[in-house]
Formats: sequence, C-alpha cells, structure tokens
Amino acid sequence: MSSPMRNTPVDITAAPRAVIGATAGLIYLVGRSVLGENRVPTAQANAWQAVCADRQRAQERAELERWLANGRRRNAR
Repeated sequence: MSSPMRNTPVDITAAPRAVIGATAGLIYLVGRSVLGENRVPTAQANAWQAVCADRQRAQERAELERWLANGRRRNAR
C-alpha cells in the first residue's frame, strides 16, 4: 500500500500567507488604537478622497483655462 501523504503536494505559500494575514490584522488593530477608531482609513474613505482630488484638479484646470482664454482675448484686441 502507498502512503496518502506521498502524493499530496506541499503548499510552500501557506506559512507566509498566514504571517502576512496576522501582521495585517495586528497593524490594523494597532492603527485603530493609536489613531482612534474613526481615523483609520477605509477603502471607501480612500476612494472618496480620490474622487474629491479629481474634482479639485478638474476645477483648477477649468479655472486655468478660463484665465488663459481671458488673456488671449485681451491680447487679440
């Protein structure tokens, strides 16, 4: 009879994944206790910050374009 362990592949990534998962959880808990419950950024908060930054850049581009257009009109006179 053959041993069932002989045909089972060894998952060499299991231990590093477990360590990374535990470390991430620990960092999250430490961050919450150091920064406070409401100060730890979430994916949703990060996404909203990105949306706000995109809107701000678009507003600044539009303002610059208006400023340049006004300058061109003045120079064309």
